[in-house]
Amino acid sequence: MDEQSKALKRRKLDPRYANRWFRGRGIDIGCGPDPMKVEDWPNATEIVPHDVERGDSDAQFMTGVPDASFDFAHSAHCLEHMRIAQTALTNWMRILKPGGFLVAAVPEELLYECGKWPSRFNGDHKISFTMRGTPIIPSSTNLLWLLWKSRADVELMSLLTDEWDPSKFGQDQTLGPAECALEFVLRKPDSTRPW
Repeated sequence: MDEQSKALKRRKLDPRYANRWFRGRGIDIGCGPDPMKVEDWPNATEIVPHDVERGDSDAQFMTGVPDASFDFAHSAHCLEHMRIAQTALTNWMRILKPGGFLVAAVPEELLYECGKWPSRFNGDHKISFTMRGTPIIPSSTNLLWLLWKSRADVELMSLLTDEWDPSKFGQDQTLGPAECALEFVLRKPDSTRPW
């Protein structure tokens, strides 16, 4: 709940968000009732909310969103709702301009799912994420492998455990102030980059 707002406090302390990653025209994919606000980011000129509840296209395919139309994309806890994470990530990168950034967070399967599947806390989760080599649950996707397959430049990969309390393991700690997530920042390569 309100994952973007929770992250805002932490992100304001790191100048890379305002000065590098959230610059120009952006889109907030799967924002729900907690969208990013342009007034929070001095170098953002516009942040377009994008959510199926608002009547926007499916976040997996981003149908109708033109290629290379945004300087940055943000997604807080949306990728785990997609049927095929690689397809969604490919489309999220597609709508970025060359050199654009994707800043995203997904729940970490041990901290959030507590090693149980299907999710006890969100029945719409279709995928779980880990950075460990050995998955814990059947829906597990290794985020490092997924990002490597995206062929984008990884600028940041972080395990977020702020306010997470090990004595409350097995509870949905995101209902409070805890961030139980993996956050990553990808940079779309310039179109001149050889593959």
